[in-house]
Amino acid sequence: MTNGNQSEGMQAVMNGDPVQISMHSNLIYSAFDPRFNVVSLPFIYDSVEDADAKFDGEAGEKMKEILSEYGLHCMGIAENGFRELTNSVREVKSVDDMKNLKVRVAGSNLLMECYKRWGADATNLNWSETYTALQQNTVEGEENPLPAIDAASVQEVQPYCSMWDAIYDCLFFCINQDIYDGLTPEQQAVVDKAGRMAVEYERYINRSGANEIMNRWEEKNGVTFTAKEDMDIDSFKEAVEGVDQWFVEELKNQGYDDGQELVDAFK
Repeated sequence: MTNGNQSEGMQAVMNGDPVQISMHSNLIYSAFDPRFNVVSLPFIYDSVEDADAKFDGEAGEKMKEILSEYGLHCMGIAENGFRELTNSVREVKSVDDMKNLKVRVAGSNLLMECYKRWGADATNLNWSETYTALQQNTVEGEENPLPAIDAASVQEVQPYCSMWDAIYDCLFFCINQDIYDGLTPEQQAVVDKAGRMAVEYERYINRSGANEIMNRWEEKNGVTFTAKEDMDIDSFKEAVEGVDQWFVEELKNQGYDDGQELVDAFK
């Protein structure tokens, strides 16, 4: 209803017209409020189970509080998942392999800062333009959850994929607050229960397809996967050490004084 424009889609659900319910990434929400980038601090989740525990706990509650400031009632937090790294140049196993690699990065100041510290030549580019840019070697790599990469057929022009689980992004399942407040308590209880069930199912569906995607890419496209345990993850962690404090200072500069509180909830 907003012609694929996700920012306009979020504004529409905030207005309650023409959209009343939506599921959008924290990275999209960060265009409205940079505090949502806290979700994507590097290496703060040990596993998807750890991510679930945080989003179903204190960290998730803090995100819901911020969403309420925008007139949104969050029914649950689903996932896009871990953003894996693909490229057409070489196998990336350590931070040295990232040096000067031209990588398309999602439009987030935090992600851009991380890739800068990893030594990449990072650039923002509309996702709709990324396949062509990769095909023509205008950029050499990109980072996204496997289902998103697969949906865009990026594996056709990206023979290397590093499964490093460095950065994660979630999906906020929200309903316009005024619409929600217009329901009876009984109806609200049903909506909240259905929201929780939908989030649980989305997480399951998103994760259950990973092996099928990887096997198909290997067989059909010849993609070489590098497992996390075969990578020098410490080298990447060392390169972004202190980026959480950089993030807190960035928030302060933009008038937000709760950055440290948010970081502490996620770490």
